[in-house]
This record gives sequence, C-alpha cells and structure tokens, in this order.
Amino acid sequence: MGPLRGKEGVMGRDPEYLAFVRRMAELPPPEDASVAGMRADARRAMAELPRLTVGEVRDVDAGGVPARLYRPEGRDDGPVVVYLHGGGWVIGDVESYDPVVRALVAASGVAFLSVDYRLAPEHPYPAAVDDAERAVRWALSRFDEVGVAGESAGGQIAVSCLLRGVRGPSRLTLIYPALDLRVFPDPLPDPDGIPFAPGGPNQSLDAYVAGTDPADPGLSPLLAPDLSSLPPTLLALAEFDRLRPQGEAFARRLEEAGVPTTVHPGRGLDHGWMSWFPYARAPERALEEVGRQMGGHFTRV
Repeated sequence: MGPLRGKEGVMGRDPEYLAFVRRMAELPPPEDASVAGMRADARRAMAELPRLTVGEVRDVDAGGVPARLYRPEGRDDGPVVVYLHGGGWVIGDVESYDPVVRALVAASGVAFLSVDYRLAPEHPYPAAVDDAERAVRWALSRFDEVGVAGESAGGQIAVSCLLRGVRGPSRLTLIYPALDLRVFPDPLPDPDGIPFAPGGPNQSLDAYVAGTDPADPGLSPLLAPDLSSLPPTLLALAEFDRLRPQGEAFARRLEEAGVPTTVHPGRGLDHGWMSWFPYARAPERALEEVGRQMGGHFTRV
C-alpha cells in the first residue's frame, strides 16, 4: 500500500512506516538529558541494528584521525567513500554507526572510510572539520578515486571541509544535511500529526558553534559565496524533515554554480531514516537506492 492523503491533501507516511514513527514519537523523554546521557542512549539504540557481513572491516589511522575502513565482499581495490556520521555534532561514533555503514557498503558495492571525528562540547567547531579534512586528504593519498559523504551534522562537516580548498574528491553525497546553522528551524507541517519539538535554542547546536558567528560559511555552507568548486553532488533528503528546505535551497545554489546535482527527495520519510532501515520497508528501500546511486557515481566499481 502506498502513501495516504493526510491533512491539506499532503501525502502522508505509508502505514507500516507510520506505525514505526508513532512508536518512536511515543517514547518517554530520556531520564538523563546530559551529553553523556544522550550519547549512552544513542549507543544503545544503534546497537540494536543488524550488522551486515561485508568483505573486510579494520580500524585505521587516517592522517592522525581514528577511522574504520570497510571493503565489500570480493573487492580489495576501487573507490572509497569518506563517511561522516550524524549525531548533532555531540553524539555518535564509528562503532555506533557501524551497522549503517555496513548497509551502505552492501548497497553501493564500494569501500567506505568511516571517520571518528571529534565531538562537541569537548571539541567545538572547527575540530570536526579539521578531522574531516585530514581524513579526506589521507584517503586521496591512498585511493584512486574518493567520494565524500555526510549524514545530518556530518553533511555540514563534509561541505565545510571541501570548501576549504580540498580538491580531488569526485563525488559528494549529503544525507538530510544541516547547512544553515543560524537557527534551529521549526518543524514542517505534518500530515500525520506527529509531534515534533519546536525550533529555537538547541543544546547540540550551541555546543558546536560555541561562540563562532553561525553565519560564517564554515558553519553555514548554504551561505558560502561560491559553491562551484564542489564535486557532483547527490542530496538525499527527507520529506518531513525540518532541514529539507535547507537541502533544497542548497541544491538550487549548486545548480546555479554549475555543479551537477541529483536530489533523492525521500518522499514519506523523516530525518534520521538512514538508521531505520531494519524497521520498515520505506527507509530500507531508500537506503538501498541511495547506496546504489552512491556506487553508480564512480567511474570504476
């Protein structure tokens, strides 16, 4: 069964996925709202995801930055995607995102380098971007072809890294990225009545920005004066994500700058769908399709 008509004629979520989102929305708030508590909750949630078998997994030192290299079954060469996980700049690590990266390796057929960049508040901006730059330059020195991908907060880190003048990556993939850090936006109108927190002050965002002007293009790549140096870009969005308008605006700016741009709209999906592939067919299909597009972008797979 396909998506249903919700309020004001907007297409809603399909029934299976909607049931999952409703369960998520009904979860009680965490007892420990500290950064340490949020990190522990996130690790527990991600640990429940299945870990698909891939050809090789090993931890590496990527130019002084801890990282984990994944290779698909039967491949010891080919391109690599440098992957920057999500987590609002304050949570997430290579271990917790291991199931997501394994699923992307299986879907794309290419290697991934998952980067364990430093987190706020211990290491505010620009520490994560510094780590991303070192890891990307390390990959460029060792692989024939390199792509860069970032999910949510990792999308902001990925673009900011490449806008520093890093040349060489042949592809960029942004998965429901945060690209304008001037304000945490209000949620979009929701056809299924799912309650979302209002916009405004945001603990994670404030911890990352830490006094830097959020209009600085290093923090808000949507405001960068020139995007023409970026490689061909795939934007994988989510229809009901408060960050979707930023992604769409960035796609328009890329096209105006002459950057080949593809948009996967993520119809019927929400922010965070990449980690929900085991729970409903809609995010599973989206992950498989985005993975195929990521692999297909390379000239040699």
